Amino acid sequence: MIFYLLGLVLSLSAGIWFITKPPTNRTWIYLFLSAGGAFLMTIIFTHILPELFEQIPKSAGYFLLAGFLIQIILENYSKGIEHGHSHSNGDNKILFISYVALCLHALIEGMPMASILFSSTSVYYDQLTIGIMLHKIPVAITLSILLAKAGKPTKTSIIWLIGFIFCTVLGSSIQYLIGEKLGESAAEVMFMSLGLTVGILLHVSTTILFESSDHHRLSPKRIAVIVLGISLGLLS
Repeated sequence: MIFYLLGLVLSLSAGIWFITKPPTNRTWIYLFLSAGGAFLMTIIFTHILPELFEQIPKSAGYFLLAGFLIQIILENYSKGIEHGHSHSNGDNKILFISYVALCLHALIEGMPMASILFSSTSVYYDQLTIGIMLHKIPVAITLSILLAKAGKPTKTSIIWLIGFIFCTVLGSSIQYLIGEKLGESAAEVMFMSLGLTVGILLHVSTTILFESSDHHRLSPKRIAVIVLGISLGLLS
């Protein structure tokens, strides 16, 4: 529970920081994204996928594929905010559509973290929560930068940011309510939503790791943070 709440608070605080007093040096955001992406990919392959296929062996692949495809569709509208892109053309309609797509992304990835709120057979939710929150912090910052570029007033930007953060809680709450109604079947449904989330995160994490603006070459700093993220994932 502490990682969940701490992640939300840090995401909100980082976003507000960039709205109210944005720092000039922002290169570390991409390094943070790379470390978080490496951590996510590592725990997915070493912790989550084995248990996912053990719990729902016949349908795990379908949910993973569905999640991967959902992210492709969402990214078509969010314009890549999930992996650090903050392009803006000043069109409020496009900005709103991007925001809605980002919120749907946050809602889906929040669903399996409801394993913190109700009993399930999952034993890795701390790692998953840490990974998602490491991803959410720079995304909240990128959203804040995008809102600033669009010329949104400070109060409006903070309200949008709070709405984005709340979508994670909403996703967890929806999964929790489903679990309360299903009783013994709650864990199986949770693993289904986990499959969707993992499919989404696989797309995001691999895009973060292999996307580069320098002729597709990784800088020494980026390699170092990727190694750090993988190491932390292996040790978790």
